[in-house]
Amino acid sequence: MVTPKELLHWLDHDLTLLGRLFDRLPDVMFFLKDVDGRYVAVNETLVYHSGLRGKDKIIGLTADEVFPVSNTSIGSQDMQVIHSRRDIIDAMRLFRSADGSKQWCLSSKFGIFDERRNPIGLVGISRILARPDEKHYGYKRLLEFSRQIQENLGQPILISDIAQQVNLSMDTLQRLTREVFQLTPKQMLMKARIDRACELLENSMTNITDIASECGYSDHSAFSRQFRAALHCTPQEYRASVRRA
Repeated sequence: MVTPKELLHWLDHDLTLLGRLFDRLPDVMFFLKDVDGRYVAVNETLVYHSGLRGKDKIIGLTADEVFPVSNTSIGSQDMQVIHSRRDIIDAMRLFRSADGSKQWCLSSKFGIFDERRNPIGLVGISRILARPDEKHYGYKRLLEFSRQIQENLGQPILISDIAQQVNLSMDTLQRLTREVFQLTPKQMLMKARIDRACELLENSMTNITDIASECGYSDHSAFSRQFRAALHCTPQEYRASVRRA
């Protein structure tokens, strides 16, 4: 009888098996990278969103080469995960797919280490957020919550205050937003703010400080930090990249 250890041994020696497994998940981008952040294995979903023709065109490249967004680096985050030994769990990210559409995802990355605890790479997934489940019984209850967020983006919003306005307890709100939108209430607010900021950066000449205020940020630096966390670039760099495109 084959032992679990033997099964894992064979899995370690057949990276294509992992790729074939994750190929069956159309809303999940799977990646395995070496210690320099170069792709070692990917699935078809990542290939599709990259716009490249096949896995062999991606293997050996870095994320910055596959998804060039700005002057800043997705690779720098990869290096941080590998060398700091701190995993990333469900971090919200916004990226532009090969067709030009913006896609929100929840990204998780885990460092890989050898027997001596030396870093040798990382493995991760980026789960693309699907449309909300409109058939869920809580969907209509959350529409008013979503509307309140959109209409008050320029104000110092407290999630607890909006929950009270729409007659939802915080526990119920947390549960429903995860079930319907796959996000926490705080992530929903962040998403709305960054979406609005991208719209203003793309379609207006409004200065960055005013955009920060219009999207509910108390100061320019707080806005830049959260924007960079979501897009791996500053608002200025994002605006410049859109204009170049």
